[in-house]
Amino acid sequence: MNTKNSSNASPYVLRTCTDMLAWDALVDASPQGHVFSKAVFFQCLGSPYTCYEVTTPQGEVLAGAVILEDGSCMARAPFAFTPHQGIVFANSVAQQPSQKRMTVEFRITTFLIQTLLDIYPNFSMALSPFFKDIRPFLWHNYGLEGKPKFEVKHRYTGHVHLQNFELTEFLTTVRTVRRQEYKKSQVQIQQSDDLQLFLSLYQQTFERQGLTIDVDTMGLVQKICEQAMAQGYGYLSAAILDDHTASMAFFISDARCSYYLFGANDPAMRETNASSKLLLDNIALSAQKGLQIFDFVGVNSPQRGDFKLSFNAELVPYQEVHLQPHA
Repeated sequence: MNTKNSSNASPYVLRTCTDMLAWDALVDASPQGHVFSKAVFFQCLGSPYTCYEVTTPQGEVLAGAVILEDGSCMARAPFAFTPHQGIVFANSVAQQPSQKRMTVEFRITTFLIQTLLDIYPNFSMALSPFFKDIRPFLWHNYGLEGKPKFEVKHRYTGHVHLQNFELTEFLTTVRTVRRQEYKKSQVQIQQSDDLQLFLSLYQQTFERQGLTIDVDTMGLVQKICEQAMAQGYGYLSAAILDDHTASMAFFISDARCSYYLFGANDPAMRETNASSKLLLDNIALSAQKGLQIFDFVGVNSPQRGDFKLSFNAELVPYQEVHLQPHA
């Protein structure tokens, strides 16, 4: 296990983690943890990676970050179909009193920036929506002329909070057109294992918009779905009308959240209002499973973003932080 201190006086140590059970335990317990930082997900992306832990000199784990790699560099974030990974703080840090926690998180983040820039010539992360303090990135090389500064990009996702969720009541809060579509739709929603049908509809959905998906991208979508279904953290849901599949969606989850990762529609059945019914029933299903949040996984393009927010999703910001390669 490789270790690194930023200086002899540092209260922190950076080390690599190869024990994926221990890594996933850190992610599961962290407020910033999510399925995209779990080994079962990032190992199916086909990218080299290294998991780093920040510890005390005595070995107590305080934080971690998985770094997807492109040669000697950090891969440009966000990686395909991976909206955020970034830094996760251990539960022991999160449970500290507010003022102490804020100070510790700030210092750990600053330490991670310094030490990771000793390893990689660049820096690129998409941070969790639950990572709040980006001052260490904003203040990197603060006041130093000619020194590289972080580029911070603002991104958004949509969250539906599922505590005390009741579908009939929730329908009164969504946009009128979504509520009308739900009530008019005659489709039946059921779980499916027909991944090939989904992939076909997924490709047709893009073709209808005049877009093409390359073979590698389709292969990655298939691999993500296959892995998640095999490991039990993802499933396909289908909207069926008269034995025809009008719409399909792929959802993944962790201990707290359900994520709407992929959606696909039959272009010939767009008038069935299937996608609205499909999403609303699966939001309700997420609540029945005891999950806390339904995440629409990004609202960062005009049409798709507006559609997702029309389900009364809360607009939730998160950030990408980038530092260009240095000599």
